[in-house]
Amino acid sequence: MSDRRLPEVAVVGGGITGLAAAHRLLELGREREASPQVKLFDAAQRLGGVIGTMNRDGFLMEEGPDSLITEKPWALQLIERLGMGDRIVGTQDEHRRSFIVKKGRLYPTPEGFHLMAPARLWPLVTTPLMSPLGKLRVGLDLVLPRRRGDSDETLGQFVKRRLGREAFEAMAQPMISAIYGGDPMRLSLLATFPRFRDLERRHGSIVRAMWLAARKSAAAGQAGGSASGARYGMFASLGGGLQELTDELARRLPASCARTGVSIKSVLRTRGGRWTVTWDGGKSDFDGVIIALPAPRAAEVLRSLDDDMARRLSFVRYGTSATVGVAYRQEDVEHHLDGFGFVVPAREGLTMLGCTFAHRKYAGRVPDGYVMLRAFHGDRSDPLSDDDLVDATRRDLTRLLGIRGEPVLTHVTRYHESLPQYGLGHLDLIDDIDQRMTGYSGLVLAGNAYRGIGVPDCVRSGENAAAAIMDAVAS
Repeated sequence: MSDRRLPEVAVVGGGITGLAAAHRLLELGREREASPQVKLFDAAQRLGGVIGTMNRDGFLMEEGPDSLITEKPWALQLIERLGMGDRIVGTQDEHRRSFIVKKGRLYPTPEGFHLMAPARLWPLVTTPLMSPLGKLRVGLDLVLPRRRGDSDETLGQFVKRRLGREAFEAMAQPMISAIYGGDPMRLSLLATFPRFRDLERRHGSIVRAMWLAARKSAAAGQAGGSASGARYGMFASLGGGLQELTDELARRLPASCARTGVSIKSVLRTRGGRWTVTWDGGKSDFDGVIIALPAPRAAEVLRSLDDDMARRLSFVRYGTSATVGVAYRQEDVEHHLDGFGFVVPAREGLTMLGCTFAHRKYAGRVPDGYVMLRAFHGDRSDPLSDDDLVDATRRDLTRLLGIRGEPVLTHVTRYHESLPQYGLGHLDLIDDIDQRMTGYSGLVLAGNAYRGIGVPDCVRSGENAAAAIMDAVAS
């Protein structure tokens, strides 16, 4: 080993995917006693990508994602390996409910309604969010025939087909849009929530499948449940916000590993089978390269190498993400804010897609006597200036929540090309890209453009890329 040149690996992109990839490269290097020389490049001045946490005057507000989904364990496993397990915090159980807007008022989401289908009958029967005919149409799902064939369909088509238009417009659409920031009528079912297609195939009815799953879950809970579920619930974060994770990953990089403010121009194969990474004013050769960039940027970097693959990458559409955080004195807000937040159906005509009651979701995020609201926006925020976006957010929140006073804090964050929109045929597109990538040993794509948009998905993607690179350079 001492006479062998250690592999040199470039990681292009310093968001959570790239940081997880770089960290895993170093972990695998120690395990294999051949630690690679890693260089991480990012165009921004701060590592972490869309993960950021504002901490001002006792207010702690997430600028990007605010939670880790505990059903996907990869981020929590990384946090444990980093020795940060004691920093993990769960949501506040006493406020674990949400609301949906209807005609300018907030109504509780029916208990047991999961994204697009009910797991319990009575809460659906009694909710004012739907008309009697709309509820009867949901019930028809119990007798409708299952869909034949394996072709993809949009999330919106699926919900309308099984549960009806009203269930889609009143409840499923705002919940899906709050997650993906896009139109469910354009999002692929198989790329986003394939579980529902599987439930239809196995049970013939989504409602029946959800009822059976709820009974099974209740039985498991009575028997003790899972350790992770019992400890953290469905969502978890870190005591000081999710930036603690990216900061710790960045801190563990070797000195001079990270180069910020550097925008990569191209990645090309050398005659010797290595890879030349070029940026303004410099270039260097590597044994392996991980490209952890949004798909449009990855397309630009790879266009000189493979124009056809770059064209395929450009087919992955992205949406805008913007958040507006506002804090008020508690006495100035009429609504009790007794939940995690609300989502807004498109038919309501508001600018925002939804709002999180950030001080309710996780404890210790605001000083005593204050509330903090975090409104999130999609593409409709693009034409608005920051001031106009704040004004629109405040108008909507004032009407919905009965706010009387002026905010004590406002904070706007915008991210472009941050939310990939998995359109119809997305999985076929990614399979095609993966197949083309097999011809480029030592070059790997990673990130939220491909097979999952959440932080745990990005961690898994980055770590899988690191493992693939280590195998490639070893051979």
